[in-house]
Amino acid sequence: MKKSKTALFLMEMIVIMFFFSLTAAVCIRVFVKAHLVGRDTKELNNAVLIAENAGELFYEYGEDFKDHENEVMENLPEGYSVELVTTDDGDFIYLDFAYYSPDKKDPVYTLKCKKNKQEVSGR
Repeated sequence: MKKSKTALFLMEMIVIMFFFSLTAAVCIRVFVKAHLVGRDTKELNNAVLIAENAGELFYEYGEDFKDHENEVMENLPEGYSVELVTTDDGDFIYLDFAYYSPDKKDPVYTLKCKKNKQEVSGR
């Protein structure tokens, strides 16, 4: 009886196809994860820039910061929100900044600022 080499060839092709499909699945997972990490990094960078702007405005205007909150809100991407809470304890003014993404409950970035009410004079 003569053995056919076709069966061996087909078995080898099945193994090769299985290997390539497994490799393709792993590569797709890696690319999706890289995309998500890139999106989160972009979101965090935007949050840090907006927090820096809010902090600079807070240090510049101090007690009058509430009048300039709209300058922070103008730079927000669509769908994102910012929570700005100012408190006062007599000697210091505090700003609590929180940047929220439209698809997350927890803030993407938070910042706490503290400013002394009395101006420090230089020599």
